[in-house]
Amino acid sequence: MWQQKIQQQTEKEQISVVNSKLFVEPDEFTINGDLLKFSARWLGQNQDILVYYRFHSKKEKEEFEKIQVPFVAETTGNVDSIKGPTNDNEFDFRRFMLTKNISNELQAKKMTVLPVLGNVGIKYRFSSYLHVLRKKMIDHLEKISQPLGWFTQVLLIGYQSESFQESMDQINKLGLLYLFTLSGMHVYYLVNLIRYLTRKMRVTQENTDILLLFILPIYGIIGGGSLGLLRSLLMSWLHIFSRRFSSVPLTGIETWSLVLLLNLIVTPAAIFSLGAQLSYLLTLILLLDHHKNQFIVGLKMGGFTIPLVLWHTYTWNIWTIPLSIMIGPIFDWFIFPVVIIGTFFSPLRGVCNQALIVLQWFFGWSSDLPGTIIFGKPPVLFVFIWLTLMLFYQITEQKIKLTVCLILSYTIAFCVIHFPIENEVTYFDIGQGDCSLIKTRFNKQIYLIDTGGKLTFNTEKWQIRNSRTNGETVVVNYLHSKGISRIDRLYLTHQDTDHVGNFPSISKNITVKQLMIPAGMEKLASFQRRLLISNVDPHVVKAVTDQAYPGKGLDLIQILHPFQSGAGKNEDSLVLLYQLYGKKFLFTGDLDQKNELKVIQKYPSLTADVMKTGHHGSKTASAPDFIEHLKPKLAIISAGRNNRYGHPDQETLLTLQKSAVPYLVTAKSGMIKIRTTFKGNFSVQTFNNNNNEEKKVKHAS
Repeated sequence: MWQQKIQQQTEKEQISVVNSKLFVEPDEFTINGDLLKFSARWLGQNQDILVYYRFHSKKEKEEFEKIQVPFVAETTGNVDSIKGPTNDNEFDFRRFMLTKNISNELQAKKMTVLPVLGNVGIKYRFSSYLHVLRKKMIDHLEKISQPLGWFTQVLLIGYQSESFQESMDQINKLGLLYLFTLSGMHVYYLVNLIRYLTRKMRVTQENTDILLLFILPIYGIIGGGSLGLLRSLLMSWLHIFSRRFSSVPLTGIETWSLVLLLNLIVTPAAIFSLGAQLSYLLTLILLLDHHKNQFIVGLKMGGFTIPLVLWHTYTWNIWTIPLSIMIGPIFDWFIFPVVIIGTFFSPLRGVCNQALIVLQWFFGWSSDLPGTIIFGKPPVLFVFIWLTLMLFYQITEQKIKLTVCLILSYTIAFCVIHFPIENEVTYFDIGQGDCSLIKTRFNKQIYLIDTGGKLTFNTEKWQIRNSRTNGETVVVNYLHSKGISRIDRLYLTHQDTDHVGNFPSISKNITVKQLMIPAGMEKLASFQRRLLISNVDPHVVKAVTDQAYPGKGLDLIQILHPFQSGAGKNEDSLVLLYQLYGKKFLFTGDLDQKNELKVIQKYPSLTADVMKTGHHGSKTASAPDFIEHLKPKLAIISAGRNNRYGHPDQETLLTLQKSAVPYLVTAKSGMIKIRTTFKGNFSVQTFNNNNNEEKKVKHAS
């Protein structure tokens, strides 16, 4: 039924809306630079929708920041379904939004804010007053001493400030994010605090229970309504209700089961999220092992979380389990009390803030310690095996045999991921940019050609957005999913941002052993600035031509261009030839037609089985004589969806058609993977909107 409902409300094709009205709560919107993002109730359509809007002026942004009450947004724009990932193992934002029962998004071009009162049929709900209170709390906590205000936002009202992102990344890296997500611990503290205060006021336990039955749902809204918080609140509510009004009170396991079933009925997609899986699983372990000491429980919780964390994040920190065991009491007796005291007792606010500064430093220091294992994404079969073995720990005495089985299965999964038997050439869907990966069998050689990067045009300070680059979210994420933690050679074909802009952010997450650039580019100020903020050692930078470090031999990349030192422009682009089992892969950067012809003049025997077309399919590249000379069996075009340049150009596509060259465009196909075999054939796999389709392309020996 849920699936049918989602399919019915999801727009199959993009539609335009004019003056469509949306009801927005004041704590539901976030502002990042010039981008406004919020989820809202689409009035008259009986569904929630995700909305994006770009501010046209600094004044408009400032006016929006002042809003603290519910409002109606009258919008004009385009509505479309939320798209799925287009790269292998990329974060599935579509599935994430389905956990909130949202399947459509609105790209608003025009927006007018209208008051709720005065719009016929729209009234304040009781929950709206709670959203107003939460918004005021968020704004107030932004103004007090930091990081105290940020910790309070996270721990008491489930809101994370953009300024607190770095600390949360450190906490996440250490595997301690569950401590800072509103969940069972926070509800436990809230219930105990209310019971303590009511006892002091001589309120009976029966009246306290009734009071809690009203307070817990209210806190669910003020706390942000996260799945972990709602699970814990509902379990507590059902437990109190059954004890007070039922002759047979529910046990902890029964309550847990009922809440899980309700969750599956209301938002079934939520169970695919890591947060939901950890929330329910760890709660179950605590219910089963509540009588055991914290050390044993901590080890078991670690054993249960590792499979899920590896499946979702591909990495594991060896300090997670010892820190989890140690930080539990610290959280109970230090972090939470300090946050409460500092927030509500202003005379002690300075001392509490300093204590949290020290804590913040500790998290930063701990996250920098060596110990992060890039494990990769395990096959789903292994995840089920590991969780099953951990469940057997609950009922069997043969702990040693189970431990041996766990160690052996983890070792097998690690080897399967880290020593693949296939060779692979991958063209990332990196938007309007270029990024390609060459990965040989057993991950013996890892080469990356360009990194992609986002172009910005006349951006003012108020428009700048804080966000991770797609070099991190796409490239690094994919490398980690394959258990890769280093790049043997990174080739930057030329200076353009859409080819090199992401290399600093990638280098901070993946070790770059050698950086190859066209001779002359090393002198550019733009390159030196990027090199300075990267983690690349300047001594591993090699400025190359076809004569300096040309590269020869099997499984190596040969440099065919530039012929001499230049300025890192399009006409100076690296041209790279990679050969494997008799198959040739050519990469040309943004090389122009004039220099393409010079390349085949100097290398008259040059051919290619797979060719990466120059300059994203622009008509400035892919000269007809060049294509006809190479006779590629497949052309790959890397271009962004709806890009402002009109790439790929129809002239280029016509050139490929005249030479009978089939082609794939990342804008339509998503990531493109080519796997080679000993027989001389290669298979092509494309990814688009989370639907994989595989094509076999056979060639004569």
